Amino acid sequence: MNKLNYTAISTYRTQLMGLAILWVMLYHSTVSFSSVPVLGTLQAYGYGGVDIFLLVSGLGLYYATRTNTRTALFYQRRLQRILPTYLPVVLIFCLLYWGMGEMPFTDVLLNLTTLSFWLGRDSRFDWYVPALLVLYLLTPLFMHFFRGQRKLVTVAAASLIGLVVSVVLSGTPLAYLLIFTIRIPIFFVGVWVGYLIDKKQAVSRINGILYLGMLLSGVGMLAAIQKYMSEYVWSYGLWWYPFILITLPLCLLTAGGLHWVAEHKWTRYPFLTFCGTHSLEIYLIHERMLKILADLRRSLELPVNNLILNAAGILLTLGLAFVLKKVVNGFSARMKSGTTAAAAS
Repeated sequence: MNKLNYTAISTYRTQLMGLAILWVMLYHSTVSFSSVPVLGTLQAYGYGGVDIFLLVSGLGLYYATRTNTRTALFYQRRLQRILPTYLPVVLIFCLLYWGMGEMPFTDVLLNLTTLSFWLGRDSRFDWYVPALLVLYLLTPLFMHFFRGQRKLVTVAAASLIGLVVSVVLSGTPLAYLLIFTIRIPIFFVGVWVGYLIDKKQAVSRINGILYLGMLLSGVGMLAAIQKYMSEYVWSYGLWWYPFILITLPLCLLTAGGLHWVAEHKWTRYPFLTFCGTHSLEIYLIHERMLKILADLRRSLELPVNNLILNAAGILLTLGLAFVLKKVVNGFSARMKSGTTAAAAS
């Protein structure tokens, strides 16, 4: 327990993101592994990968705001990291759906502005990026208070606000927003973890016991919810609350395991590193690729089973993610060099 340390989360941040996106891909898979021990459970709770993303995103934003207190520059850099990848993918897929008659053109525009999620449209492209952009918007305000002496109080207050909003929304027509609001605490806990890493604070034995208790309590809550309250999971967001307790201990244990394996020089995690560095691209493409392949199989009456279809979906997703990142990075580099040249002249 005393060998757990926060620094490992930062050191293996990319690999954690790789594991997280693989977990989300397993969740989105159309192959059911419910009869397979462990794997079936992992698939059922694969949405927990998003919570890992939010925690490590909060961690990264602590460092992004530590040396840069200019709010406008902070917003600019965040948007430059997300939108050049996000908008082309949304545009291509939404135009495809529009051309197939599956989406009205107004929803294409709403998806491009991220308003589709906030308005609760059935044809919303995703919820994660719209939610992440709002968290970016709130970060400078949060950091204004977090830079004071009462850092844990600030994290607790921000988390409480998120939970209160979630309770208010539960069971209402706005309950679709719970997928975001319940996860607000995890994001700001990530900022706090970034601070602990920056101050080189170790995980004490008492904290280790506390984290173990949180992990076991969260897992117990998941089991109880599945058994006794399954009819309320969506309208009250019960699936997501346990991960408020689970995510940080899970990241600590996983990062510790990654460090232990790396210490023995068994692997440098090339595949996890690839998935982590391409996690946004994979997230945006994978589920839509599965849908396109399933539509093609149905329209062409192809004798392809789900396992082969999902394997093809994974390979195509990884390949397209690689190409997308190369194209976006190349375009961004050219834009930057052009801007620099224009400024110099």
